[in-house]
Amino acid sequence: MKNLRPVGKGAFDAEVEGSANLPYTVHVDTAHVRQSYCDCPHAAGTRRICKHMVATVFAAYPQQIDAFKWEVEQAELEYKREEEAHRAELVRYVNSLKKGELRKALLDALIELEERRDRWW
Repeated sequence: MKNLRPVGKGAFDAEVEGSANLPYTVHVDTAHVRQSYCDCPHAAGTRRICKHMVATVFAAYPQQIDAFKWEVEQAELEYKREEEAHRAELVRYVNSLKKGELRKALLDALIELEERRDRWW
């Protein structure tokens, strides 16, 4: 990160090193996010938020890094809990099926998978 400078309340300009070894020009406006931009290939000419903008915000507000990491960790834990609950529900469902029902459910699932892939054997 080079030349981080405030340019208004909640707005910052910076030059951020990119993978091309050239600095990207970044403008972040935390009050008006749609006014933010970066000239990297991912965000240039779009309204996308890129990693260079995020780096600029964290450089401007370093105290927010720990809070952000905690929120990401909590979201990941919630996702894992939901995934485990879903898998347990699937196991209960499969175990509840009789042999004929299980065969039919498997065949239906395979056909649906082929249709989604637009592929037939």
